[in-house]
Amino acid sequence: MCSYLFHFNWLTVKKRIEVNYLPGIKSFKDGDEIAEQLAGLERHPISVLNWPAFPYQPAAEFTIAYQDDKIFLKYDVAEKDIKSNYLVANDPVYKDSCVEFFMAIGEDEKYYNLEFNCIGTCLAAYGTGRDEREFLPKHLIEKIQHRSFFTLKDGLVHWELTLAIPLEVFCHHSLKTFRGLTGRANFYKCGDDLPDPHFLSWNPIQTEEPDFHQSAFFGDIAFIDGVKDNHSTEINLNKPSI
Repeated sequence: MCSYLFHFNWLTVKKRIEVNYLPGIKSFKDGDEIAEQLAGLERHPISVLNWPAFPYQPAAEFTIAYQDDKIFLKYDVAEKDIKSNYLVANDPVYKDSCVEFFMAIGEDEKYYNLEFNCIGTCLAAYGTGRDEREFLPKHLIEKIQHRSFFTLKDGLVHWELTLAIPLEVFCHHSLKTFRGLTGRANFYKCGDDLPDPHFLSWNPIQTEEPDFHQSAFFGDIAFIDGVKDNHSTEINLNKPSI
């Protein structure tokens, strides 16, 4: 079900995504099965080019679903160059070919940032703003399961990253289930040290310089009952509503 969230800021575009339950998955051992199920859900583009000084725009999109104790994410990317230098949890993976998921739970001003290079190495932290981050413990990060797949087509590297992020990774909250959870989130594609640095987002960001740590520009996210395709909606109040 699609829904709309209005903001009385005529320059704001804010998206909302409703995340559905993914039944029938008991283990991540068969990563191909999970990737196949996620591929059947609605795909959400990470395509907002917020900063014209960085014009390169690889193709990037994600699908998302959940079970009571985990979030499933699948990113699909096609780009000219890839890089995966970093292998240790909390390394600066944003310098590699990287996708990211930031989420604030409920009305919390602080948020989690989960950043992954194309082989699944993860940087994870929690806090308020870019300069007030606390790294999550590596033993929790290592609970995130991942699967990567790469192909070369038409001169581009196509890669996908499938993730299962367990409840306990969100360790600054006493969560018992994702079901019914609401919050704010944004999804990103970047590559700071690639030949063509780029900084793309799902929900627009209105800053002069690239900065993903802008929770004021997160969209809304809700983990709802039901097993239908999840949907995102967008409202631009620069345009007249019907």
